[in-house]
Amino acid sequence: MTEELYREFKHDPLYEKIALHIESLVSSGKLQPGNRLPSERELAEGLGVGRGVVREAVKLLAERGLVTISPGRGTFVSGLDPKLHSEQLGRLFRRGGHSYGDLHQVRQILEVEIAGLAAQKATPADLEKMRQAIAEMDATVSPFTQVEFIKADTAFHAVLAEATHNSVFPLLMDVLMDLLEEARFLMSQTPGVPARSQAHHKLIFESVQRGDAAAARQAMWQHTQQVAEDMEATMSAHSAEGNQMPLDQSLGG
Repeated sequence: MTEELYREFKHDPLYEKIALHIESLVSSGKLQPGNRLPSERELAEGLGVGRGVVREAVKLLAERGLVTISPGRGTFVSGLDPKLHSEQLGRLFRRGGHSYGDLHQVRQILEVEIAGLAAQKATPADLEKMRQAIAEMDATVSPFTQVEFIKADTAFHAVLAEATHNSVFPLLMDVLMDLLEEARFLMSQTPGVPARSQAHHKLIFESVQRGDAAAARQAMWQHTQQVAEDMEATMSAHSAEGNQMPLDQSLGG
C-alpha cells in the first residue's frame, strides 16, 4: 500500500491532486474503510511535499467525507455514507443551475424504469414498506397534513427505488427528491393534488405487487405526467396572483 500511496506531484494545486490520488485509492479498494493514513509528517516526506500541502489535502478529503480526523489518534478512511454522497451530488446540481423542467424530465425517465424493475424484483419486505407508506399518506390526505404527507410520499418513492435492488437508484432519487422539495411543497397546496397523487401511488403499488412490470411503468408514467400538469397549474396560479415563482427559473439560487 505504501508504494502505491507515495508518488511525485509536480503541478499546482498540489493538495487537490494529492486528495484526488488518495480518493482514487479509496475508490479502488486499495485503502479500506478503517485504514489509518500515515501521519502528516510521513505523508509529506513520502509524497515529497510540504506538511501544509498534506494538511490541506487531508482537510479536503475530510470535507468530502472520505476520511475522519480523530485528534490524538490519526486520520482514518471513512466508511461509505450514501447520504453524504447524495448531498454532494445535490450541491453539484444546484451549482449547475438546472431548471425544474430539466430535473422533472430526469425524474420521469428514472422512475418509469424504477417502477418496472421494482415489479420484477420487489421482496415481501419491500412491498410491506410500500404498503406502510401508502397507509401513512392515506392518513394525512384527509385531513390534509402537508409535512407528513410529503414525508410519506418521499418514503414511498424511496422504497420503490430500493426495491430495484440496485444501489444507484436510491442515491439518485434521494438527490432528485431533495432538489424538487420546494416544488413538491408548493404543488401539494393546490386543492386535489394530494388525492390525485395518492390514487397514482396506489396504482403503481398494485402493479408492483402483481409483478406486472409493464403496468408499473405505465402507472408511473401517468403519475409523472400528472405531476407535470399539476406543477404547470401551480406555476400559472402563482403568476396570476403576482407571486414570485422561482421554480420556472434555475435551481442555482
